[in-house]
Amino acid sequence: MARAKQEYMANGVEISKAQLGIGDEVILSYSGLLAKSGADIVYAHIGYGEKWKDKAFIPMEKQSDVFKAIIKIDRSDDLNIAFKDGGDNWDNNSLANYSFRVKKKPGRTASQSVSAAKPKKTQKKSTTSASRIGKSASSSKNATTKTTAAKSTTAKKATVAKSKKKA
Repeated sequence: MARAKQEYMANGVEISKAQLGIGDEVILSYSGLLAKSGADIVYAHIGYGEKWKDKAFIPMEKQSDVFKAIIKIDRSDDLNIAFKDGGDNWDNNSLANYSFRVKKKPGRTASQSVSAAKPKKTQKKSTTSASRIGKSASSSKNATTKTTAAKSTTAKKATVAKSKKKA
C-alpha cells in the first residue's frame, strides 16, 4: 500500500517530494537499518506496481551516515523500494516494502493554460511587430538612401548641364 513520505521517516527512508509524478527526479535518502548496521554499500531496489514492473538496482552514494540516490519516476504505478547492502542483507520494511504513490503529471487547468498562453502570444506578436518595424525601418532607410542618391545624381546632372550652357 502506497503511503505518504512522512510515514517512513522513522525507518530512515525519505523522498525529496511529497507528491510524485511521472518524469519527476527525486532524491531518495536512506539512513535505515542497513546504514545503522555499518553498511558501506547500499542499493535501492525499485519497481512499480504490485508486480514490481521495471525493476532496477540503483547504487546509492554514501554522504556521512546517509545513502542517497536520484531516481527518475517512469510509471504512474506505485513506486516500491527495498534496500540491499553488499552482504545481501535486505531492509524491505518487514516484507511490506516502502511504497510511494505516483500520480500522472497534472494537466493544466483551463485558467492556467489561458494565462500561460496569453503572455506567449503577446510576446510573439510584439516580436513579430518588432521584426516588422525593423523591416519597415530598414526599408524606409533604404528608400531614403536611394531617394537621396537619386536627388544627388539629379543635382549633379543639373549642375553639369548648367555649366555646359554657360560655357
